[in-house]
Amino acid sequence: MAAALTNTREERVLTLLHVLGPEAAEQVLACLDPQTTSLLRNRLKDVSASPPPLRKQTQVIDEFERFFSFALATPAGGLKLHQGDDPEDSEGVGDEQSTQPVYTLSGDALVDLEKMNMYQLSGALESEQPRTVALLLKVVSPKRVAQILGLLPEEKRENVVREMSRDPRAPEIILRRIASTIVERAISLPAEPRKNDDNVQRMVDVLRATEKSKRRQILKTLEAQDPAQAALINQALYQFDDLLNLEDAQIQKVLSRVDSSTLSTALFAADERLVDRIMNNLSKRARTALQEELSFRRNVSGSQLQASRQLMVQAIAESEQEAD
Repeated sequence: MAAALTNTREERVLTLLHVLGPEAAEQVLACLDPQTTSLLRNRLKDVSASPPPLRKQTQVIDEFERFFSFALATPAGGLKLHQGDDPEDSEGVGDEQSTQPVYTLSGDALVDLEKMNMYQLSGALESEQPRTVALLLKVVSPKRVAQILGLLPEEKRENVVREMSRDPRAPEIILRRIASTIVERAISLPAEPRKNDDNVQRMVDVLRATEKSKRRQILKTLEAQDPAQAALINQALYQFDDLLNLEDAQIQKVLSRVDSSTLSTALFAADERLVDRIMNNLSKRARTALQEELSFRRNVSGSQLQASRQLMVQAIAESEQEAD
């Protein structure tokens, strides 16, 4: 950007910097030459004091988004945008391989939306609002859009397409923040396609990758829409091995909900680390009693082990919900 800006161009730049906010504006200014930075910073104070009309701000944002989308979709230096699934490598969306090459995140969330594993990305998008999904799909290629829409549940897909037809818009800084959150969640999800269209398991995968503070809110929404399905999801959401990752205080809450017989049966042939976590959260007397019970157990049937561990899982779920 040269220092001598025309009035029209300078006005558009100043309007965009004003819309982005002080923090983002300073990051942009830091990338420009000192003369231009000084000129814009002085004028930006006047713009902030007397902002341009909302219509003008909207026009500038729309123009920037169009340019940004074009720049993002245009390959640089002849490099392929996709990895291993370009048109010459496959006949169409339906002919994708069951697995995709391992992708290393680039550090640019908007680029990662285009290149990362589509199964992970679609899994992360399933729990998002349709408008949010539509916003993110605006910055990826048409082929990528088709891939993701094809992996979403039918009802979700219809709602996203409806939002896309309304042409939703948001400043780049907002898009980047949303994309960053989605990508971080996506990389923890399975990188392979599901063997069947098990919506319960899909939601379980998404929720297990979601922060606990947000998990309960999603579950409440599901309970309001379909109580029966929400109960199945809640039942499958927790696993016996989750005890390894709980805080001591929460483990103690779980232990207060089960009897010693159930506990000793559930710990039969369990991971030694898990047994140690349990022992460390018992009183000396209870720990000694449990050690004696475990020493006497020589055999536990598969059905007994499954039943006792399921009771432990239920106790984990109840303590989690109580904490929420």
